Amino acid sequence: MNNIGIQLKWAAIITAFACLWAAMEKALGYHDDFSNIIVTAFFYYIILTFLWAFAFIDKKKSLGKDAVWEFKNALKYGLLLTALLTILSPISQYIIYESISPDYFNNVIKHQLESGNHTKEDLELIHNINFSIRQGVMNSLSLGVIYSALYAWVFKTKKSQINKPVAAPVSKTNKKKK
Repeated sequence: MNNIGIQLKWAAIITAFACLWAAMEKALGYHDDFSNIIVTAFFYYIILTFLWAFAFIDKKKSLGKDAVWEFKNALKYGLLLTALLTILSPISQYIIYESISPDYFNNVIKHQLESGNHTKEDLELIHNINFSIRQGVMNSLSLGVIYSALYAWVFKTKKSQINKPVAAPVSKTNKKKK
């Protein structure tokens, strides 16, 4: 694939995963009853971590078996993927909260009001589409930079993997005799 093709592919896969995960949570009732939301978030981030790893593996494979992929180049790849995911984040947030689970914010406000720790006005400030889009962008940027640095370090070509030229051995017949 061309320079940006693999990043576009993985940005689309990760964004689609986020939307599908939200649909699964909604279908399982986790957007109405928030008792298992921590467990589902835990599994979401585990799968997300693996998707990022697969994105780096895919890029490294596309470079070829003998290619050298230095930390700097791997980090650039990850940061471009981060930028693409950050651009797609508002779109996925909109899809999740307006199409997949339009009652999410009302349900989470109702759930937290039942716990009695906050006022409705306070909860409405943090549980709305605008705040979620901003939070999604910040999460994409922060996690993207962390994943990029981590996987750039993990998947860079190790010094032992770089083929160093070997000097031709000097044969005894080529030496001049004194």
